[in-house]
Amino acid sequence: MLVYAVDLGTTNVKVVAFDERLRRRAVSSALATYSRDGDRVEFSADRLFDLVLDLIGRCATRVQGSEGEDAIIALTGQAESLVLNDRRGAPVRPALSWLDDRAGNEAREIGEQFDADTAFAVTGQPTPSPTWPAAKLRWLARHEPRVLARASQVLMIKDEIIRRFTGTATGEVTTRGFSYLYDVPARRFWGEMLDFVSVSEDTLAPVVPAGTDLGPVRPDVLDRLPAAASYRVNAGALDHFCAMAGTGSYSPGVVSESAGTVLSLSLLTSGWTFDPRRRVSFHPGLRPGEIVLFNGVDSGGASLEWFRREGLGEMAYDDLEEQLRTRAARSAPMFLPYLTGVNPPDYFPDARGAFVGLDLAHDRIDLAYAVEEGVAHLLRRNIDALTAEPITEIVSTGGGASSAFWNQLKADACGLDVLVPDEREATCRGAAALALVASGDLDGLDDVTALDQPSSVRYPSRRSAALDARYHQFDDYLQRLFMTNPGPTPKENHDAAVLLVPDDPR
Repeated sequence: MLVYAVDLGTTNVKVVAFDERLRRRAVSSALATYSRDGDRVEFSADRLFDLVLDLIGRCATRVQGSEGEDAIIALTGQAESLVLNDRRGAPVRPALSWLDDRAGNEAREIGEQFDADTAFAVTGQPTPSPTWPAAKLRWLARHEPRVLARASQVLMIKDEIIRRFTGTATGEVTTRGFSYLYDVPARRFWGEMLDFVSVSEDTLAPVVPAGTDLGPVRPDVLDRLPAAASYRVNAGALDHFCAMAGTGSYSPGVVSESAGTVLSLSLLTSGWTFDPRRRVSFHPGLRPGEIVLFNGVDSGGASLEWFRREGLGEMAYDDLEEQLRTRAARSAPMFLPYLTGVNPPDYFPDARGAFVGLDLAHDRIDLAYAVEEGVAHLLRRNIDALTAEPITEIVSTGGGASSAFWNQLKADACGLDVLVPDEREATCRGAAALALVASGDLDGLDDVTALDQPSSVRYPSRRSAALDARYHQFDDYLQRLFMTNPGPTPKENHDAAVLLVPDDPR
């Protein structure tokens, strides 16, 4: 058995080949390509599918004997990007990336039309956003009504790639909560929202559970794939949730952190009930009846990369790591990592990045320490907001997890051990695991940890009263700067990314 796990990432598209013991056999990847014009970010679904086929072919050439293996193509990756097709399955316009930000006014209209708590309880999302397909469809209904009228299929990106492989568009349930069109508790589409954005339910893909076997690859696509004994397609799941399965962190009480450009947190809950006071998105899990909580924080690794570029002259990460080891919290200023504005769990509309408590003794390494500590504080803030359930540890993956110093800083700031698996392809590993469960090669996801489990490094928490005091100081600055003080709107203050203020902002 050979599983080609396809990760439809925002920055990179990747295919990883695994055998039935979840041993990695080959990896191939390429940059995703977009057409950009201001706040518009579009792409070609044709080119994306061609790229996926090419990457599968590259993997096959590196796996000896692949032509004699039964093969499964398992899909994971991003959720929100939108594809519109006509009756013949041809695109009626270029696909819209989730990065496309043109529908800001339409997102606000949705927020005005629907009661916030009601919409949250239905969609699983605390607020409407230009990211979601709902807002983009509302924009299309206003600005491109003829195009929208021609669309017989309104699909999210994974639905479209599944359609091209199997001939039938299929939606997978863990991605539906990122549409703002789906009633997550009821597991059906939200009719009132469909009416508001001028979309008929019969244009949407039918929804199946995560990891569903979708049958064989269509004959005309087989001719474009490398030789194999057979090919089947598996629906997979959302990338963040697949990463949980791939690292063995799909378990209540374990927070899965993706420490990339965007800091994201996922948590499988037990005994969850909706509480509108906890502004955390909730989604269908990998198994029937399960709920996974999720928060995505734009000011994650992006904050460090910004300071490394603008404040450190693009200093190498290894050199920065070495110098950070000589610094301590007591000598550093405080950094509020709100360079992108609003961040969960607070959603302060006027928030912006700020260094607080600067003096003439501070140098650029002190500021770099402050940036990493600020992101660690934001991680703690989001973990505290996720759930009232006890949390036992953090499992961290992504580029930021390669920093031993940052991992230890997060462990100390959060008061939780940080576990970093030696698995760079956790997302694809999880998608492959779902496919092996569906094929009967695995009894269930709990068996994943017994198969070729990657080694890991544990960073034990060294929580102290002094570190807690630093976090409470971070919270105090955040509240006083952005919660009680009126300020310009994010659009008006767009260029004021960094504020330099004295130790007492009042």
